[in-house]
Amino acid sequence: MKKNFDNAISLCSVTEEELELINKYSLTELKAEDIFAFNVVLCDNEIDRDFECFDMASLKTLSELYIGKTGILNHEMKAENQVARIYSAEIEVSGTEKNSAGEAYARLKAKAYMLKNDKNMPLIDEICAGIKKEVSINCAVSEIVCSICGINVKKERCEHTKGKTCYHILRNPTDAYEWSFVAVPAQKKAGTVKNFNEETAEADNARYIEIAEKYKSFLRQEIVKLSAVISPEISAKSVENICSSLDVDALEILRKDYLQAEKTKFRPQLSPKENESSIDGFKI
Repeated sequence: MKKNFDNAISLCSVTEEELELINKYSLTELKAEDIFAFNVVLCDNEIDRDFECFDMASLKTLSELYIGKTGILNHEMKAENQVARIYSAEIEVSGTEKNSAGEAYARLKAKAYMLKNDKNMPLIDEICAGIKKEVSINCAVSEIVCSICGINVKKERCEHTKGKTCYHILRNPTDAYEWSFVAVPAQKKAGTVKNFNEETAEADNARYIEIAEKYKSFLRQEIVKLSAVISPEISAKSVENICSSLDVDALEILRKDYLQAEKTKFRPQLSPKENESSIDGFKI
């Protein structure tokens, strides 16, 4: 799975603490003047043009998986294409900006370094000039979940159509293979490696918002139904008011809690084997 980010690179200076992190990957001690360091945004939680997105938990996992991962060119996994390495990563959450699902916008930003040598200077010049600025990641996830029904579409099909009635949530990253400088112009935020068409961008964004609102509406309806079964003493209006103030993450957690409570409430007191053995050994 490859996802890329446009305008992902910015320059940074290296502190003494960061230099210590970098030297963990070096066999000889490097000095600040030996390296070129830069920030790189690897991915975010926005719904992309393939109608897919990472959730916050996935971004957190990827921030750990990408530490020490190599940067290459055009996803060509050859030793001679290795040009950089990530030495730290963190999640940045916006205090004001929202993604299409109405959640706080978040992105995975890493710091990478490369050697200042004759081989790398042309690439460093292109980075500084803003020519090389698109970055793509290559990772694996164990779950691709439908935003409406919650089915893992990697294992079974669901009745919804991605991009029309739902979007897919990328969850539980299992590996981060590499990240790459790519030549293909990308969309402004997280997305697949495709050309960005400004004429369709506004329509795409409206579609993302529409799908996200449908998902939140589905979660609210599910919670109201479950509450009527689990906590009938709480009015549906009260539950609706509570849900209206929650974002997608909170709604998903609340629905999960209700589903677990439903299983507990209606669990049979005796298993079939226990029922069978309790009739004094008499069997028909």
